Amino acid sequence: MTAAAQLASLLLDRFKISGKLDLEEICRTLGLRVREKEFAGFDGVLVRGKNAQKGIIGINKAIQESSRKRFTIAHEIGHFVIPYHQHQETACVAGVIDRFGRGLTRPELEANEFASELLLPSKIVQGRLELNRPSLANIAAIANDFETSLSATTWRFLDLTELPCAMVWSQAGKAIWYRTSEALPFKLPLRDLPAPGSIAGRVFAGEEIISGAEEVEADLWFYPSHARRISLLVEDSIPLSNYDAVFTLLWAVQMEQSAGLEDEEEMLEELEPNEFTLGRKRWPR
Repeated sequence: MTAAAQLASLLLDRFKISGKLDLEEICRTLGLRVREKEFAGFDGVLVRGKNAQKGIIGINKAIQESSRKRFTIAHEIGHFVIPYHQHQETACVAGVIDRFGRGLTRPELEANEFASELLLPSKIVQGRLELNRPSLANIAAIANDFETSLSATTWRFLDLTELPCAMVWSQAGKAIWYRTSEALPFKLPLRDLPAPGSIAGRVFAGEEIISGAEEVEADLWFYPSHARRISLLVEDSIPLSNYDAVFTLLWAVQMEQSAGLEDEEEMLEELEPNEFTLGRKRWPR
């Protein structure tokens, strides 16, 4: 569990919360008020009091889904309670909340990790997530019960499972971001995804897909050197028509454990400049 998620867990224990979170109640307890307003360019904003002990969370009225509103509030609570975030910018632009890709700044990723644990406490959901049997249908059912998004609930699954899995968000025919579980040490060739032969690629091509997991070739999702180490890959993809998007859960069912060196060209392709930000501030764990 990340440091941000641990802080959320401590907060839940402190207030003795053991079920679905009442966001209004926890905001009142923390000295926060929530207001909806039309904002241009961002989904949420945190305005602190002069003494930083109180604040107002602004939510973009244009957000339609209650799950996104709840996650945005929890995200802003994260900014409020994580120690060094009081020095960060207060407005969270559209596209950073409820996302878990490597392109996020560290504070935004931490606020997302905090919100995910706050809304989906590990102690409560890990038994229901069936961590040894990846399934978007089961994850979606839990998301519905806790009024959370599919991506946030899948992130919680990846955070808790010991299986080598990944989730990928693709939009308008292009993979936008992905996240892997700790057991899957591979990066994905993001700019080349989703491949035409993958289930996600076939959805964007207009093919009608029967929902559910399906075995696919590993090289449809991974670099060749990594794909050779995966002898059985299962893809579970579902279309999200409201976003012109496809959400994918990957599971490397059979994978060689021995690590090998990639070709130099592939190593260069995998470099992510955003991962090498210098001078990051750290906060106590």
